[in-house]
Amino acid sequence: MVLGFGIIVVAMVVVYGYILVNLDDVYTAVTTAVSADVAAINTAQELHPLLDEEELYAEKYLAVRDTMYARLRREAHRLVRLRLDSLEHTVNSRAERSLLAAFRHTHDWLAHSLDSRARAPGAVSEQLADTMSVLHARIDHFIQLNQQVIATTAANVETNTTHAMNVGLWLVLGALAATVGVAFFITRTITTPISQLRHGTERIARGEYQSVPVRGHDEIGTLAVAFNDMSDRLKRIDEYKAEMMQQISHELRTPLQAMHAAYYMLAEQIAGPLNERQLHLVTTIRDNIDALSTFSNQFLDLSRIEAGMMEFHRQQVDLLSLLTPIINTARVMAAPKEITIGLAAQSVPPVSIDPEKFSTVATNLLSNAVKFTQKGGNITVTVAPCGSGARVAVKDSGIGIDADDLPKLFTKFFQAKSASAVSVKGTGVGLALVKAIMDGHGGKVYATSTVGVGSTFTVEIPSQITGSLPHAPQPN
Repeated sequence: MVLGFGIIVVAMVVVYGYILVNLDDVYTAVTTAVSADVAAINTAQELHPLLDEEELYAEKYLAVRDTMYARLRREAHRLVRLRLDSLEHTVNSRAERSLLAAFRHTHDWLAHSLDSRARAPGAVSEQLADTMSVLHARIDHFIQLNQQVIATTAANVETNTTHAMNVGLWLVLGALAATVGVAFFITRTITTPISQLRHGTERIARGEYQSVPVRGHDEIGTLAVAFNDMSDRLKRIDEYKAEMMQQISHELRTPLQAMHAAYYMLAEQIAGPLNERQLHLVTTIRDNIDALSTFSNQFLDLSRIEAGMMEFHRQQVDLLSLLTPIINTARVMAAPKEITIGLAAQSVPPVSIDPEKFSTVATNLLSNAVKFTQKGGNITVTVAPCGSGARVAVKDSGIGIDADDLPKLFTKFFQAKSASAVSVKGTGVGLALVKAIMDGHGGKVYATSTVGVGSTFTVEIPSQITGSLPHAPQPN
């Protein structure tokens, strides 16, 4: 993570450093060039009045031959030469140097002509105006050359600035892309292990104790190691608990069988006659022995499924033929509460199920419906085709289930809040067993309910065996 942020900082420093260096180079070049050229233009423009002054003194000298004018002309000539010396230190181009050299040569020639005694004053006077015009023209030409240099420099500045801005733009875009890439990498580095931990937590909540991969030795890696350690500990605790409950359920079978035998002997009055009250008490003992035996068997089956030890002997079964006797038995159970159980069946394809295990599913759903439906209510069993095969729905007019409790219905030992409205309590194992059996068949179970209106429990069964299904042991 630190490396990623370091890359972002370096990229931004490089981009802005490049832009600043280029802008500084452009500024330096413009300042140097323009300053030199402007100074040269100013110096050259100062030559015009000096030449005019030199020409004036020369004309007066030629007219009156007064040596004072000769001295003043020579002083003006000296000032022009000083300006020329200054210009020669500021120019760099060959054209400008050639132009100044020509100017100096003509200017010196004119001075020599004015100082020469051999030449007639009239001849010198005739050439003075023409020579001065040439010198002024050369000064103007020199100024034009410097103005052209300034214009060229301005154009180069615009070109260089545009180039620098384009390069800077591409660098900014590149740095932005790199920043986005690094930010995405950093985000993935953080969110991926957190997402794995979240999924691992969800699996633990479902009773699936699986480790999450450990990527690196940072804080998140340390958290993943701690999470895996917790998962392993919970798995061992759950295995120990399941093993203990299996042992308890198994050990309960022997005394329950003995109690069933004693009940049979008492009920048949083999050990002697019983009065009516005693027979009623014996019936109560039987009912509670049956409830305890049912709980023990269901919990043992659920533990076997969770441990992957339950075998599912699937075969193609006519669903309606399998459900009919289960529904008839449920009608007998519902008769004391005057609950009617109806059947609405459509034609469905044969389904691939373990008949014994699915009978447990149907029996549990109907038993729950009868248990939580008030006297005089009704239950409807619907059989219909669905996308994967067949659907069986058990709808009752019972007390209903709170919406907050629906996601937890198929969890072991869970009791819905609405169950407190009836005197008969559940064990919290039946629906968990239903879900485990449906998972073992590759099907699914779900519920919808409205408090005070009723509930509908639906199972969907595949018509064919597809792939490797959960809790299905491989053949030896």
